[in-house]
Amino acid sequence: MPVEHHWTGERRCGIVNGVNAVGMLVVAGLVLVPLAREYADLRRSWGLGRAAALGVTALVLPSVGLGIVAAAPLADRPWVQWAVTVATALAAYSLAVSAVRAARPRALSGGRSS
Repeated sequence: MPVEHHWTGERRCGIVNGVNAVGMLVVAGLVLVPLAREYADLRRSWGLGRAAALGVTALVLPSVGLGIVAAAPLADRPWVQWAVTVATALAAYSLAVSAVRAARPRALSGGRSS
C-alpha cells in the first residue's frame, strides 16, 4: 500500500525506503572498506602517523569533488554521469597518492634521492 514520503510528499510503496537504505549501505561499504584498507596500508608500509595517513586518505574528498564537477554536464544521462564521476575520482586520487609517494623519499632523505 503506497504511503506518503515524509520529505517529498510523493506516494510510494513503503519497501522502497528500505531498499534505498540497503543500497546506500552497500555503496558506503564499497567506499569505506577500501579507504580503511588504504589508511592501514599507509600506516603500516609507509610508517605514517595517524594524522598523516588520514590526511593522505582524505585526498579522496577533493578527488570526488573533481569527479562531480567533471560529470556535471552529463546530468541528463545519470549512468554516464555516475561512471564519469567515479572514473575521474579514481584517477585523481591515484595521481594524488602517487605524488605523495614520489615526494616522500626526498622529504625523509633531506632532499637527496636514494
